Amino acid sequence: MTTVVVGAGLAGLFAGRRLTAAGEDVMVLEATPHLGGRTRGDREALRFGAVADLGASFLDRGQDFLLRFCLEHGIKLSAELALYPKGPGERYSGASILLGNLVEDGRRVSDEDRERLAKEVGEALAAMPPGTAETVTAWGRRAGLSPAAFARYTMQTGFNPVQRPAVTSSWHVHPGDIGRLCWLLDGSTDVIAQQASEGLDIRYEQPVRLISRIGSSYRVATENDEFVADEVVITASVHAIRRIGFDPVLPDWKTAALLQSPMTQGGKIVGQYRDGQRIWDAAGPSVLTDSGAAMFWLRRTAEDTVTVLGTMPDTGDGLLDDQDRALAVLDRQIRAMTGFEPVRIGGIVQNWTREEFFGGVVSSQSGGAARRQVIAAPVGGLHFAGEATGARWATAMEGAARSGERAADEILLKHRARQGQLA
Repeated sequence: MTTVVVGAGLAGLFAGRRLTAAGEDVMVLEATPHLGGRTRGDREALRFGAVADLGASFLDRGQDFLLRFCLEHGIKLSAELALYPKGPGERYSGASILLGNLVEDGRRVSDEDRERLAKEVGEALAAMPPGTAETVTAWGRRAGLSPAAFARYTMQTGFNPVQRPAVTSSWHVHPGDIGRLCWLLDGSTDVIAQQASEGLDIRYEQPVRLISRIGSSYRVATENDEFVADEVVITASVHAIRRIGFDPVLPDWKTAALLQSPMTQGGKIVGQYRDGQRIWDAAGPSVLTDSGAAMFWLRRTAEDTVTVLGTMPDTGDGLLDDQDRALAVLDRQIRAMTGFEPVRIGGIVQNWTREEFFGGVVSSQSGGAARRQVIAAPVGGLHFAGEATGARWATAMEGAARSGERAADEILLKHRARQGQLA
């Protein structure tokens, strides 16, 4: 074969598609029994045909690559959705989300308090814009936000990915890049992976343990087999790549970038509730909280039910490993927003930190752009892709898919150059 692709997440699938379409002989090796990486959907935990997105949930305006892919392949999208309102001043900024639904200390924050604090934050952002490498916490201190405004402004770092205010770059929330206008997929985001996998030779439960150079080719050894290819595209997570042996070893500049990539660890919490319309009217379309269920958004489902999906950080307290206790946190936030006791009829908690071949998402902390470029750089016939390498929409599905095509194009350009030399 000409190319082995390591990983059947979106980066690996789009790399494989691009290479296969160009006539390359490609094999995709996936360590797990699952397709799509962190776009996995659970179809058993909820009722009435609802699907629980265990990882990525929506596409944002500006994610043109995947939006176009969905339209071209008949993948159904929801109506356009704004997870929080514009403003202050009828425009999006780092203060906008404070005008949306907020729960603090187990209580719904009133409309008056939200407007007052959003105004304070909006004026501070206009008077002293944050630096792109300045953390959310650092800017809040420099701007002199009141304690209440500071607490609620920094809460939004729990949106996506699961972050901490002291390491999250201000650009992630101001002007912000997610939730303004977005689309949910009909079913689960794993339908993108299913469509992208068509026609590919994918071998499941083949964790790669060693990649060795043999002459002008590479031997890729898994726990079960060995494969030889001219080129290798490595799309596994940073956590997984750190555990692969390379012979010869990767250069120091590559290894250092991999070792220095900070990971945000956490998971997804999903609950399904009766009285869907009442809950939507009180809590839709999203809620920001200071609890373990840092940010959650709502999806209407059949039989007057609603599915609530949220991010949950792994703080080492065991919450993500205790499904009943974690879902009870979500129940309490919904109770605070609605004023009545919610009736949960299904739910699931996915702890990505515990997944052997995932281990977290690369953080969007300061300095990430330079590090992603280093991780993305090829080493001979080894090419690197994945959400950790995305030049645009890094850590998102869009960034992963684009990076897969970028790595495939590196190989195709090399092959064309060789053909030109032979001609």
